[in-house]
Amino acid sequence: MLVARQGIHKLSLEATREIEAGLNIAYRESLTNHLVDTSQHVNSSFQQAIADLEVVSDIAQTIVDKDGDMSGIHATLSSMPYFKDRFTFTPPTQRKDKDGKEQPAGDWLQNDATEPSVITAWGYMQKDGVILPDAQAAIDKSAYLDLILPSFTRHGAPKLQIYMVGPPAYPFVRLSPYVDLAKVFDELYPGHNKTNFYEFFYAGLIPSWETWIKEPGGVQARKTHATIFPPYMDAGGGGLIMTIFHPVWSKERTGIEGAAAVDLTLETLITYIKDVKLAETGFAFLAQANGNVVAVNDTGVKKLGLTTKADKQGLELLHRFLKDSTEPEVAAIALPTDVAVHYREDVQIGGQPHIMVLKQLTTFQTLADGKIAPENWTLGFVVPKKEIYASLYKAQDAIEASRTSIVASQAFVSFGSILVLMAGVFLVSRKMTGTLVALSEGATRMRQGDYAVRVHVTSEDEIGQLTAAFNEMAAEIQAHTNNLEALVKARTGELEDANKEIMSLNAQLAQENLRLGAELNVARQLQLMVLPPAQELQEIKDLDIAGYMAPADEVGGDYYDVLRGNGVIKIGIGDVTGHGLESGVLMLMVQTAVRTLLASNETDPTRFLGIVNKVIYQNIQRISSDKNLTLSLMDYSDGKLRLTGQHEEVIVVRASGELERVDTTGLGLPVGMDEDITDFLSNTEIDLESEDVVVLFTDGVTEAERTDTAQYGVERLCDIVSQNHKKTSQEIKDAIIEDLMNHIGTNKVYDDITVLVIKRL
Repeated sequence: MLVARQGIHKLSLEATREIEAGLNIAYRESLTNHLVDTSQHVNSSFQQAIADLEVVSDIAQTIVDKDGDMSGIHATLSSMPYFKDRFTFTPPTQRKDKDGKEQPAGDWLQNDATEPSVITAWGYMQKDGVILPDAQAAIDKSAYLDLILPSFTRHGAPKLQIYMVGPPAYPFVRLSPYVDLAKVFDELYPGHNKTNFYEFFYAGLIPSWETWIKEPGGVQARKTHATIFPPYMDAGGGGLIMTIFHPVWSKERTGIEGAAAVDLTLETLITYIKDVKLAETGFAFLAQANGNVVAVNDTGVKKLGLTTKADKQGLELLHRFLKDSTEPEVAAIALPTDVAVHYREDVQIGGQPHIMVLKQLTTFQTLADGKIAPENWTLGFVVPKKEIYASLYKAQDAIEASRTSIVASQAFVSFGSILVLMAGVFLVSRKMTGTLVALSEGATRMRQGDYAVRVHVTSEDEIGQLTAAFNEMAAEIQAHTNNLEALVKARTGELEDANKEIMSLNAQLAQENLRLGAELNVARQLQLMVLPPAQELQEIKDLDIAGYMAPADEVGGDYYDVLRGNGVIKIGIGDVTGHGLESGVLMLMVQTAVRTLLASNETDPTRFLGIVNKVIYQNIQRISSDKNLTLSLMDYSDGKLRLTGQHEEVIVVRASGELERVDTTGLGLPVGMDEDITDFLSNTEIDLESEDVVVLFTDGVTEAERTDTAQYGVERLCDIVSQNHKKTSQEIKDAIIEDLMNHIGTNKVYDDITVLVIKRL
C-alpha cells in the first residue's frame, strides 16, 4: 500500500511538471503574438497622425520654395474677404490667477471669431497695437492655410487641433478649430506673452533643429523630420495630449521658416490599451524610454505601485515613472533596447509572481530636456502567474483527491485477505499508472507544440475526470493558438493596407479640399453679400438696427433681411432646417421671394407670407429636397410692428426696463411643408415707443452648448439684453455675441448663429 501511494505520488509530480512546461510554452506563444498585434495597432495610430502632419508641412514647404512665383498670390489672398485677417488689439491689463496674484494679460492681437481659423500675434510682434511690418508679411503668407487647416481638422487621424507657428523671430499661431487662443493662454500660462513662443512652451526645439542643418548631408539626409513633444495634461481640459512638430525650412534649407504642428488627444489610445484583456486581472501599459507610463488602467496603476506627479513649468508634463514604483522589482525593470519581445517570469508584485512581456514600438524623434533624440516607447503586458496555472492547480487537486480515495480503498481490502490486498494494489496501481503515464506523454507532446494531442479516457473515476480535463484544456489551447495566429496575420495585413490607403487619400484630400473650399467660399460670399449692409440700415431714420450672422459651416441656413417699400419697413428672420450648401441656397430663395413680392406692391401680411410659402414649397419639390424653415415677417410703420409667421420668441425690452416675450407658435406653420398655409397664418401687433428694444434670433443662439453640454438658453439672452437695453443696437448686439462666445468657449459651434437688434429712436 505504501509503495503504491509513493508510486502514484511520483507519477503525479511528473505529470504536473510536464503539464506546467506545456502550459508555459503555449501561453508564452499566445502572449507574444497578442503583444505583437497590439503594438502594430499602436504604431499605426501614431503613423496616421504623422502622415497628416507631413502632408500639411509638405504643402507649406512647397509654398516657401516657390515664394518668388507666389508673391502676387499672397497679396491677393490676404486681401480677399474670406482670407483677410481682421485683427483686434487687446490692450495690456492685469488679471488675478487662481492664487489671487496679479498677472499680466492682454497686449496681443487676434482675429475675429467668425473667421475659419484663429490667428494670434503676440505682444513682442507689435508696437502700439500695430503688427510689425515683417511679422505682418509672414502672417499674410500663411493666409492660404484658412482653406487647408479646417479640412485636416475634420478628416484623417483623430486630433485635438492642427496649426502653423511662424518663424522663430515672429512665432504667430494660426490654428484650427477656432478657439479664443490668446485669452486661454492668459488664463492658463502667466508670462507667456513676454517670452518667445518656442522658448516658453518648447525650449530647445529650434536650436535642436538648427543642428540638423550642420550635419553631413544637411536636413535632406534625415528620413523624417517629425518631432514629438512628450505627453502633457492639457490645461484647457483636453485631457492627456501629445504634440508632434514638423519644421518648415527656408528655400536653401539653411534656416527655419516655421513649424506645422498637431495636438493629439491620447484618450482613444489610452482607452484601447486600458481595454486589453489578459486572463482575469492582467493588464497592458505604455511607457516612454525613460519609464514614464503614459497609458495604463486603474488596476495597473495600483499593481505597479505608480505615483503621479506633474511638472508645471510651462506645459504640465505627466510624470509617472516605473523607477519610482513602490514595488522593488518593478522599479528595477530595464526596458528593452532592441525590437525583440522580452518575456520575463516570476516578477514579484505584491508578493505574488507575475509574467511581464515587453516590446519596443517604432522609433520617434522626441524633444526631452531641451534636446531632440531618438526614443522608443515600450508596450508591456502583465499577468498574474497563478491565473495562468489555474487549470494545473485544478488537476493537482484532482490527483490528490484520487490518491486519497485509492489508499482508503486499499486499506479496506486489506482486512479481507493479504492476497486480495496484493492483487487489488497491483491492479489499481497498474490502472492508475497507465493513465498517468499517458497524461505525462501528452504533456510532453504539448510542450513540443503538438496542441492536437488527446489522451484516451478509459474510466469515469477521478483519473478519468482528470484525463477529460486535460483534453478540454488541450482543445482550448489549440483553438486559441490557431485563431490568434490567423487573427494576427489578418490584422497585420489590414493595418498595412489601411496605412497605405490613408496616406494616398490624405494627399488626394488636400487637393480636393482646396477646390471645394474655393467653391464653398464663393457660395458663402454670395450669401453674406445679400445681407443688408450697415449703410442701408443707417438710412432708416426711425429705427436703430444692427444684425449678425455666422454660419456653422462655410454656408449657413439662417436668414434675416431689412427692406423698405410700400411705406413700411419689412423685417424678416428665418431658420432653414440643417445647414450647409443646400440650406444656404434655400435661404437665398426666401430672400429673393420676399424682395420680389415687396417690389410688386403686395401689402397684406397674411397673403404676403402665404405667397412666399407657395413659391418656396414649389422650389423644394422641384429640387427633391426635404428642407423647410421657420419664418417670421414684420411690417413696421409709425411705431407699430405687425408680426406674422412662426419662428422663435420675440424679445421686447421697454425703455423702462420691463421685459416682454412674444410667442410666435400660433402665428403660422413652417414654410415649405405644405403648398397652402394661408388658413394657419395670423398676426399680432407690438406698439413701440422711443428707446424700446426688439431682439430677434435663431435657435443657434439659445441652443449653443458649452463643453459640459449646458445650453445658452432664452433666459440668459433676456438677461443680457435687459442689462444693455440703454445702449445702441450695435452695442447690444456686441454684448450678446460676446456673452454667447464666452459661454461656448472652446466647444464646437454646431448651428448657425443669427441676431437682429431693433431699437426705436
